Amino acid sequence: MLQASPSTPSCQAIFGRREHVLLGVSPFNSRFCDAYIARLVSWAHASVRDFDVLLPGVEHASRILEAVGESRPQAKSRKEVARRKRAVEEALEAHAPERRVAVHDFGDFADDPHYLGLRDEVDRAFADDEGFRRACLTMSRQAVSSRLRTVRGPDAQVDDDQAAAAVGYVLDELPFVLDGPTVLGREETLMVYHRPWPLWDRIAQGEFPLKVSPRQGFLVVHDF
Repeated sequence: MLQASPSTPSCQAIFGRREHVLLGVSPFNSRFCDAYIARLVSWAHASVRDFDVLLPGVEHASRILEAVGESRPQAKSRKEVARRKRAVEEALEAHAPERRVAVHDFGDFADDPHYLGLRDEVDRAFADDEGFRRACLTMSRQAVSSRLRTVRGPDAQVDDDQAAAAVGYVLDELPFVLDGPTVLGREETLMVYHRPWPLWDRIAQGEFPLKVSPRQGFLVVHDF
């Protein structure tokens, strides 16, 4: 069974209204096996009035593989993103067949003015604020680490160049956790993930020159 833990009192208030959540799915994280995706979709169906699913696009996901130095990163990313998307669609058919759930990837918003505006703000903060830049690189390092250990063994360590090569993945995702409601056309939403995002917490606390919309929250869903 899954249990939800809102990150802040504001997130708790948003979750209490049970309007909408955005389920984040990572293609290169072993956590997101077919069974877990099915459980996640079933939880969302039972817990909120509406939900969407978000995956990275092929170009975005390939940054992780390029950072690790894998061959054919685009082809491998295409295969893995498609596999996760198929698992989502099968879970929706099994657990929420009457729902009309949008399954997005980052690339769907490549021409969206609000997404692009937020992405520009993220780029400026990354260029101008050293603390924010370090925090993004730390998150990138974590994303790369999972894949690196899969292909090179449990003792493999991410170096600075690898973290920098993949950081665009993190920057591309940030607009969805800064103001997902406007990007998605929703009144309010919570990003749902299986572990906390310290970077989001620090932005929400005002540590960096970016703002989280009051209509945006973050929700950790975990086993209990």
